[in-house]
Amino acid sequence: MSDLDLDLDLNLDARVQALIRWHFDPATGSPYWLRRATTLPFDPLTEIRSFDDLSRFPDVADEWRQIPAGDLIPAGATTDFAVWETGGTTGPPTRIIDGVERTRGIERIDAILDQHHFPRSPSGHPGWLHLGPTGPHLVGTNVGRLARRRGYLSYTIDLDPRWVKRLYREERPQDARHYMQHLVDQALNLLRTQPVQVLSATPPILQALCEQPEAYAHLAGSVRGIIWFGTSLSPEALRLLEEELLPNARLVGWYGNTLMGIACQRPRRPGDPHPCIFTPPVPGAILRLVDPADPIRRVAPGEEGQVRISLLNRELFLPWHLERDRAVRVASAQPDLWDDVANVAPLDGGGARTEGVY
Repeated sequence: MSDLDLDLDLNLDARVQALIRWHFDPATGSPYWLRRATTLPFDPLTEIRSFDDLSRFPDVADEWRQIPAGDLIPAGATTDFAVWETGGTTGPPTRIIDGVERTRGIERIDAILDQHHFPRSPSGHPGWLHLGPTGPHLVGTNVGRLARRRGYLSYTIDLDPRWVKRLYREERPQDARHYMQHLVDQALNLLRTQPVQVLSATPPILQALCEQPEAYAHLAGSVRGIIWFGTSLSPEALRLLEEELLPNARLVGWYGNTLMGIACQRPRRPGDPHPCIFTPPVPGAILRLVDPADPIRRVAPGEEGQVRISLLNRELFLPWHLERDRAVRVASAQPDLWDDVANVAPLDGGGARTEGVY
């Protein structure tokens, strides 16, 4: 079965069977999964026949914090791989490998942005300013790819989410505020000197820019597209940005992380129960909302649950993983397969794992 076949096949059970054959065959599978198979109380090749059967696996994402990342590369892969890391919110970073899947994900996001009428670059080489993680975090690289694809010059400012989270954990809010000001100062320098028309930023940074008069003047006067991501944004805060603070800019939200990829806000429809609804990057990542006390039980549409993801592609296989987030389930285009989500927020409301600026 080709990669294209896998992308087009939304019969989840057939997809799972094909990927089990790939990831657990010594000729094509990764060292990690071939080794891990010997510790399982079942034979994946003969006993995993459906998507629901994936619940028989343990949640192994924590193991990916420690193993050599190269052990995740399938023997049958024919592409070059990069290593990316999570932000380390719940402990040491989890590492994944990526060849082409996340680049293909950017092609999907590009098409969804067109549905939102998100601006593409006119002539004159305008800029896209990214105020978010770079370094080992995939989002910085993918935003740069997306900017170039849409015709913009990509500008970046370093943001170390692990440092910010450490400041909050150590109860150093003043240092965190100084760091935020450092980010705003760098952004302002770019806004003063470069023709920035698109911005990607976390809601706290976007708020800080709007509170700085000169920065806000640049945003209100020149920016025509804004991607917000990384931390939650209430419906009222989103309304304020869209209708009062930045009415001339098209705002689109992203929900996601290094493991899941990007769940992009879908265009609004009449009768939508929420102003921002995210659709996961299916079929490579299947998202469902489950009962935190029973992660096999899926909650009903309109109910709040914990985010559970499954990664189902040739490059990376993760049977299931419980994210740190809660959200409201919204019926998707194919509700038997995946859930759309709204009102995403930390499962515990923040606490020791304060979101900070990311």
